[in-house]
Amino acid sequence: MKVQINCDIGERGALHAEDRLLMELVQIANIACDGHAGDRESVAAFRALAVKHGVAVSAHLSYPDKPNFGRETMRLSEPELLAALDAQLSLLPGVKLVKFHGALYNDACRDAALAATLAGWLKKNDIATLLAPNDSEIAAAARRQGVVVMREAFVDRRYGWDDGAAALRLAPRKAGGVIKDLGEALAQATEIVARGRVNVSGDPARPVWRDIKADTLCIHSDSPIALDLAGRLGETIEKALKAAAAAGVRGNIRLVRPGFCGTAGLPVYGRQDIGISPAGAMDRFALRRGNLMLGNPEGAPALEIVGPPEIELLTPGRFALTGGAVDAKLTRPDGSAMEVDHSRVYEGEAGDRLTFGNRRYGMYTYFSFRGRAGGGPPPGEAVPFVAVGGWTDPQNRIRVVPGPEYKCLRQPGQFFFTQWRTTVRMDRMGMRLSGDPGVDCDMGNMISGAVADGTVQLTPDGPIILLRHRQTTGGYPRIFNVISADMDLLCQYGPGQAIHFAQVTLDQAREAARLKEEALDRLRKGEARAGNA
Repeated sequence: MKVQINCDIGERGALHAEDRLLMELVQIANIACDGHAGDRESVAAFRALAVKHGVAVSAHLSYPDKPNFGRETMRLSEPELLAALDAQLSLLPGVKLVKFHGALYNDACRDAALAATLAGWLKKNDIATLLAPNDSEIAAAARRQGVVVMREAFVDRRYGWDDGAAALRLAPRKAGGVIKDLGEALAQATEIVARGRVNVSGDPARPVWRDIKADTLCIHSDSPIALDLAGRLGETIEKALKAAAAAGVRGNIRLVRPGFCGTAGLPVYGRQDIGISPAGAMDRFALRRGNLMLGNPEGAPALEIVGPPEIELLTPGRFALTGGAVDAKLTRPDGSAMEVDHSRVYEGEAGDRLTFGNRRYGMYTYFSFRGRAGGGPPPGEAVPFVAVGGWTDPQNRIRVVPGPEYKCLRQPGQFFFTQWRTTVRMDRMGMRLSGDPGVDCDMGNMISGAVADGTVQLTPDGPIILLRHRQTTGGYPRIFNVISADMDLLCQYGPGQAIHFAQVTLDQAREAARLKEEALDRLRKGEARAGNA
C-alpha cells in the first residue's frame, strides 16, 4: 500500500515561496479555488507547478467565505451552495479529484443530508475521487454514488472522539487542535500508517487510541512546520509502511499443507445498507489479543485455522496462537523441535515449520505474526485467557437481550429452560440449535428486517443464531440478540455442544462490553501479560 502526501496549497498567493517549495515534496496539491482563498492567477500558477513536478491536482472547495477563510458554517440554500462550488470548480477544468475545505469539510462529515447533496454534485460533475475521512457521512454518500474515496488523515492536527457519532473528529483549532511540534506530527504519522490508530486524548503522554485508516496524509501549507514536515514525512511513511508490512501473516508465511484456514482481519461494519455483511474474523477478541501480544495493530491479518495446516515461516519474527486451543509443535530446519503453548509469544526463524495436532477446545485458532523488523515484546511473554477474560459470564452462559419481535413469544422464559445444543448445521453465517419444543411465537409472516451479529431468529425448525458472515436482512422473528461481548465466545462453539443462555439488560450488556475493552486496554499497556509464568 502506498500512502501519499497531500497539501492544502495556493492559499497565500501565486508567488508564495514556501508553497512553491512544498510542491516539490508532495504527491497531491489541493489548490484553493477562490472560495476560502486563492484566485484565478494562483490556481493557474500552482496547476503549472503541479505539471512540472508530476503532482496530482485536487480542487479544494469551500463555502464562499474569504473573510473567515471558509472556517465558519454558512447557511446557504442548496442552489446557492452548488452554484458557488460550480464557480470554484470552473477554475480547474477537467480535474477529477476534489477535497472540501474547513467548515464545509467538517459539516459534510457530520450532516448526512449535506453529504448526500455534495455527493450528488460530485457525481454530476464527473468527479472520480474524493479526499475525505473514512468514517464520515460524506465518504459514505460518495461511495453510494460510485465516487472513490481516498481516505484522508491529518498529521499536523490533533484528533478527538465524538461519542454520539462514534467517530473521529478534528480537535478545534482554538482548543489546541494544531500540532506545532515536528516530532509529535511525525509520531502521529507513524501511528496512523504503521498501526492504524490515532491518539484522541489531546495529551501525547496519556494516549487514548482509536482506529483510523488512511491512503493519504495531509499537511496544511500555513502550518509553521509545513516545510520541515513535508521534507521528513516521506521517509517516515516509508519506515512506517515497512513496520506495517511486518505485522500480520501476509507475505511472511507459506502453507506447506493448506488444511482448512484463511487470512482474517476484523469485521468491517457500516456497509449493511448496501447488502455487505461485516464478515472478518469469527473470534474478534482472539484476533485482537494475539495482535496486541505481538505489538501489532489490532486488525493485522492473522491466519484463522479450523483444519490445521502446516506453516513455514518466510520471515524471522514472533508469533502467538490464540482462540481455540490446539496442540502445536515448532520444528527447526536442523530437525530440532519444541512444543508450542497457547497464548504465548514465540520467536521463529525463516524456514521454521509449525505443525498441529489435536484440538483441545474451540472452533477457530488464530496464528498471529510480527516480523522481527517490526519490533514487539520479547518471546516467552504469555497472556492466558484467564488474564483478560473477566468480562465473561461466571456460569459460562451466552447472554442475550430481547429482540424486536420478543413480544411475540408466548412463553419467552421457556427459551432459558430449554436444553439447547448446537448442531452440525452451522457455518460462518449462522448456527442452528436443537432442543425440546417449547418456544413458540404467535407471529405469522413478517416483512424482512435488518439483522445483526448474534440475532436469534425463530424459524419453524427451531432457533438460528446469526454469526459474523451473516446476511444483512431476515424474515423470521428476531426474538433475542446475543450481546456484543459474548459473540466471540459464541463463535467458538462447535457442533453438538450444549449451550445455555441468560437474559440481561442493555445496561448489563454495555457494562460487559466496557469490561472487555478494559481488558484489551490493559493488554495494550502490557498490564495483562503474565511473563514467563
